[in-house]
Amino acid sequence: MGKDSYNIPDIIIGRLPVYYKYLKNLQKSNKKYVSSEELAQLTGFSSSLIRKDLSYFGTFGKKSYGYDIFCLFQQINIIMGFNYQKKIILIGAGHLGQALAYNKGYFERGYELTAIFDKNPNLIGLVINDIEIKNINFLEEFIKNNEVDVAALTVPGAAAQKITDRLVTAGIKAIWDFTEVPLKVPDDILLEEQLINEGLCKLSVKMNQIRINDSEIE
Repeated sequence: MGKDSYNIPDIIIGRLPVYYKYLKNLQKSNKKYVSSEELAQLTGFSSSLIRKDLSYFGTFGKKSYGYDIFCLFQQINIIMGFNYQKKIILIGAGHLGQALAYNKGYFERGYELTAIFDKNPNLIGLVINDIEIKNINFLEEFIKNNEVDVAALTVPGAAAQKITDRLVTAGIKAIWDFTEVPLKVPDDILLEEQLINEGLCKLSVKMNQIRINDSEIE
């Protein structure tokens, strides 16, 4: 692994899941090697960009053969941190929270969903994906006793910052935020914001461009 692997540029981090997905699928075939040109056809990235990205982490290719699919996939796993376990909790057991609770991707990526929290008395005690929803009042105690690494946040916007402050004080290292509210966290806390409405806006713009272009052609 390259010496700069622990300071990976965000733009490369954004492409790693794409490499992971296609390398995972390639492992199901009988192919042992894949060229950067073949990966380019699958991913939509240029072959030169792929070579540059992967060379950032070391040498995975073999001249005249390409990349060893199994080896590269395993290295991508390590680079992305899927090879070690991270405890994650979910705060907010509404419709979105429950959907996230059933996410089948946690285990494969090294996450263990250990608890779900909510303040709604009608939800507390219900079991979602074999996990009983706990009262939010026990949040700090659970984090302390279970050494939780990550918290997924799906609470209403008005409560988002207050819950975030509690998480930071309790020792959470990273927050996966679905609240659509700008959160303030210390510099040493990782914050990954999933901006669902922003995604809808981008999709709408692209669809509108296609609609306008089609109408001009007619």
